[in-house]
Amino acid sequence: MRLSVAIPVLDEEELIGECLEALRQQSDAVDEIIVVDNGSTDGTVDIARAAPGVTVIQEPHRGITYARNTGFAAATGDILARIDADTLVSPGWATAIRRAFASDPELAGLAGPAGLTRLSRGDRIVGRTAYEAFRIVHQLTIGEGPLMYGHNMALRRSAWQRIRDLVTVGDDRISEDVDIALALHHTHQRVEYEPEMLVTIAAERTMRPAKLRRYSRADRLTTAKYRELRSTRAS
Repeated sequence: MRLSVAIPVLDEEELIGECLEALRQQSDAVDEIIVVDNGSTDGTVDIARAAPGVTVIQEPHRGITYARNTGFAAATGDILARIDADTLVSPGWATAIRRAFASDPELAGLAGPAGLTRLSRGDRIVGRTAYEAFRIVHQLTIGEGPLMYGHNMALRRSAWQRIRDLVTVGDDRISEDVDIALALHHTHQRVEYEPEMLVTIAAERTMRPAKLRRYSRADRLTTAKYRELRSTRAS
């Protein structure tokens, strides 16, 4: 199965090089790496273009949903994965994704665990337990699971084609990755959690009070969107 990875970026010169190197070090090679530049003014694009096997495309409309959709539209793989510039995939990440989808033709989406990049060294993935606790609490708050996060997700191309007109584009008030997961659930497509699909992330970039408040508001609006859709369908 062909695996494409899309990475939306905006001024990520300090992180994108290591992110791309981790993808190139997979035990089971990724077929396609697409960096979607969303208007960087630093050296992000130069670093990405210099990386072997990486395609860089531009998305002039500012916003993660525009960049994500552009990356998925350009991808040619059977499986569309999405990570962030601060994501470092483990060596067996691509293998775990391919194995899960190949063994289950009905599987639509896949989520995986994460550790903390700053604390993890070598084979030691530190912070994974705290991340799992956060995931459980978040899913209880949302009322559905498994959830998929932008730093580590994959979905079948056919599943994305079914939901791409359902997910919100251009409205930053919506939680864009939770939106994808809830859209899959809403269309009765199955999402699973794959423990071997392991990454590390710079979680400190999001653990700021202002960002956490914004995420909380976005979660409420996103869940409200699907409550309204269910209500409309029921009536």
